[in-house]
Amino acid sequence: MNSDPYLTLIAYEKVSVSNELSDKDIRSLVKNETNLSVRRLDTFTLLSLLAVYRLFNNSSELFTLSSKPLSLYSAAEYLSVELFQSVIMSLKNNESIKPFDFISTVGNAANFYITKEFNIKGPNIFIGASDQPFLKSCALAEMDFLEDHSSQGIVIVWSITERSRQCYAFIIEKCETGITGKTINADNYLNIDELIKEDLSITTPAYIQSLF
Repeated sequence: MNSDPYLTLIAYEKVSVSNELSDKDIRSLVKNETNLSVRRLDTFTLLSLLAVYRLFNNSSELFTLSSKPLSLYSAAEYLSVELFQSVIMSLKNNESIKPFDFISTVGNAANFYITKEFNIKGPNIFIGASDQPFLKSCALAEMDFLEDHSSQGIVIVWSITERSRQCYAFIIEKCETGITGKTINADNYLNIDELIKEDLSITTPAYIQSLF
């Protein structure tokens, strides 16, 4: 394993909403803040759109102008359970399934809407991960960076607690030489995932050791 840091976590945004809020409430929240078209989108997608919108809005100066496109990686243990159940009930009742509802039950539906709204042209990957979603997303990003498919990416991680639903959007990029600061060793990647689980703040920038 390379001992030099390879990835830099330079900024992130977090969206957290109470489990008591309805999909309609969350849709209104996202619509009012972003003015994006959110009709028929599930909560899973809505939270990610808002997190990425805030990332672009609050950290626009951190996105580099490069010939290589921005990439997108996302991970979650679950999809939209409520929407999936509604599709199953429609099938059971011999009712027609709305096309947008069907699209939203696909694992990478949120990625589809994010890339469309924010014009992301690089690699676009969603994974289902019950453990270490940030770690696994960073591993995919590093492979793309090593192959020069991209030099900067957004990592999205969803999380559910007893009280809230959360979505994190991180900016990561290839690490520059001659850096100073805290290095997160590969063995401690889980720390980021644990911070997400515990709903704790994450200090940036952080320099992350190569996984390869």
